[in-house]
Amino acid sequence: MNKYHIFSVFFFIIAIFFFALGILFGDVQTGIFIAFPFIAGSGIYAFLGMIFLFVSILFFIFGFGVRYEKGDMINREKTSIKGGGVILIGPLPIVFGSNWKIAVVLMVVAIILIIVTFLILLFV
Repeated sequence: MNKYHIFSVFFFIIAIFFFALGILFGDVQTGIFIAFPFIAGSGIYAFLGMIFLFVSILFFIFGFGVRYEKGDMINREKTSIKGGGVILIGPLPIVFGSNWKIAVVLMVVAIILIIVTFLILLFV
């Protein structure tokens, strides 16, 4: 755990503190929608809680990008990551990939998904 993750935990605890104050004073309301908890509020405690929560998330994400060892940056080898994805909006596939081989494979996967979905809907 580097110093950015420690800052992230610190700011997260401060955010929870402000949310708790907001709940006590009636400025913040909490609940669960389907399976997702939510926080809604108006007032200074809700505002400060959201700001500190946002800052804690930024520090947490930034902590993965920066790694220190005895005060110096670690020399990391450059690696290439290849990937892609398929988004089906109705029957229309949107295929994206980092190279052509992945895109072609994902186009085939998208066509197979469309055919399987069509057959399931046809026979059910």
